[in-house]
Amino acid sequence: MNDELTPQEGASSEESMGISESAENQVNEISAIEAVPDTATEEVAPEPLPATEEQFMETAAPEATIQQSEELEPEEDLSTLSREQLVERLEQYASEQETPRFKDRVNSIRDSLSQSFTHEREAALAKFIEDGGNRDDFKPAADPLEERFSKALKKYNKRRIEYQEQQEKQRKVSLDEKREILGLLKDLIQNEENMNKAFERFHELQARWRAAGPVPSADAKDLQMSYKFLIDKFYDYIKINRELQDLDQRRNLEMKLRLCEQAEELILDSSISNAFKKLHTLQDKWRETGPVPRDKKDEVWDRFKAACDKVFERRREYEQQFEEKRKANLEAKTALCEQVEALKPAAESKHKEWQEITAKLLELQAAWRKIGHAGKQHNDGIWTRFRTACDNLFKSKNDFYSRRKQEYAANLQLKTELCIQAEALQENTDWKSTSEELKRLQEEWKKIGFAGDRQSEKIWKRFRSACDAFFAKKSEHFSSRDKDNEENLVKKNELIAKIEAYAPGDDHHASFEELKAFQREWNAIGLVPIKQKDDVNARFKQAIDAQFAKLKSSDRPRSSYQPKTQFVSKASSDKGGDPERRSLLNRISELKNDVQIWENNIGFFAKSKTADKLKSEFEDKISKAKKEIGALMDKLKGPEQPKASEEPPATDQA
Repeated sequence: MNDELTPQEGASSEESMGISESAENQVNEISAIEAVPDTATEEVAPEPLPATEEQFMETAAPEATIQQSEELEPEEDLSTLSREQLVERLEQYASEQETPRFKDRVNSIRDSLSQSFTHEREAALAKFIEDGGNRDDFKPAADPLEERFSKALKKYNKRRIEYQEQQEKQRKVSLDEKREILGLLKDLIQNEENMNKAFERFHELQARWRAAGPVPSADAKDLQMSYKFLIDKFYDYIKINRELQDLDQRRNLEMKLRLCEQAEELILDSSISNAFKKLHTLQDKWRETGPVPRDKKDEVWDRFKAACDKVFERRREYEQQFEEKRKANLEAKTALCEQVEALKPAAESKHKEWQEITAKLLELQAAWRKIGHAGKQHNDGIWTRFRTACDNLFKSKNDFYSRRKQEYAANLQLKTELCIQAEALQENTDWKSTSEELKRLQEEWKKIGFAGDRQSEKIWKRFRSACDAFFAKKSEHFSSRDKDNEENLVKKNELIAKIEAYAPGDDHHASFEELKAFQREWNAIGLVPIKQKDDVNARFKQAIDAQFAKLKSSDRPRSSYQPKTQFVSKASSDKGGDPERRSLLNRISELKNDVQIWENNIGFFAKSKTADKLKSEFEDKISKAKKEIGALMDKLKGPEQPKASEEPPATDQA
């Protein structure tokens, strides 16, 4: 289920193949019962009749009643039934009174269900081991159907034992009854003088004898011989008149003719087992029936014997056919053994190869269960060969997965060490060197093999979490700088508005100092976003120059504030240089930084449809960014070439 046998948990014989742990005790009980000959219920099959009726009458009749004749072939095909239907059928048999009649069917159901339950459990165990589980930790799930099966089998065993005990008690009662009848017959022969009364009493005792039922087989022969002796004595010593004797013999003839007709009907009976059961009963009745007229004696005996011989001939033919079928079963099972023995994996086998071998083995095991018995002489031997081949194959499989489990453990240890290193770097604020180190750890991670289904995702999440933590803080850091720059932009815009609204007073010196204060305040505010930097600087320069121009137009000398104006212009020039070129360099630096971050993170996506989609989107971004960098670099190579030592500056976010 997934569905296989394991060498450690397989049964030691085919009959016990797949017996579930919950039903094992019940199966042992019925197996123990079968191991001891059961004289109370064991079938004593009739033997071919002797040449003369006298020889037949001198042989003791088997007194054991046939409770269940050997069913060479089940009268009902159980192979088409589902497991649920088989359990229902077992529950039905367990409720019957004459349980021995269903012994072969119960055994067939028991073997089929036990194999199925064990096969299912062993498949679950194999899957558990493949997933990295320990055999000792495996606990099979409870199966309500298996519990019903165990309960029904236990009930059947109990009912069967009770039935045997009841039959044994009845045989003892019958034994006492027949011993009493023998005593009454003996007394009748010795003491009764009234012939009519004696003859009437004699038939009453005969009727009681036939109705008494079977006796223990150990006493059957002596009892039958004593009965025959007294019957003969009755006819020898009792001076019965000829008319009564002839009447009795004619009545016996009628009874034996009916027995002949019933025996002839058995020739056409479709069930061999049913015919043998009825034939046994007819032979018993023949022995219990008295003599017939001498001129009809041989004729009626030959007719009865001919009918019996034809039934025996049908049995011999059927046994021959059944033996051929068992031979074919042996050949089919031998072929399956050879196929299992040929299932040898390569030296460097892979998980996929073992999956294919396991699937093939399960097919062969299923085919084995569909093949019938191979005969008592060969069945155990061929089963041992098949079981050994399966055990060897599963041992190799267990060895493979044990080695793979060790490799997974080693890979898990290496990945755990990388996690530790990544976790140690996640709080580092040296953004550039830490990014390079994490990228190196990511490359090392890719070189390490699989760590197993149970741990792989867990250890990956741990490693990715450490990397994500660092890059999140890095992103947060640069995001906070952008926020500060935005605030600085607001402050500088407010300062520009303040300068533009400024009106110099009559005290030119004081006005000059106020303008210098505006310059100091501007320089103290800090950086602004790169896109607005040139614009805000130009606006400030224009505003401050306008205020200085107002002072210049007055009567006071300009030398006291001109240097400062030059300083402002120079500072602005040093800070900005060529505004267009500076903007290009900043944009190139920004794009390179984005590309580096995207390339670092792209290796962290797990293999899934969602991850593949995200990965594709990032690859498109990287491609577009690199094209834009190339275009910007081409612009820088215009008429005004950058100096060899000049590198694109870090973005304002850095």
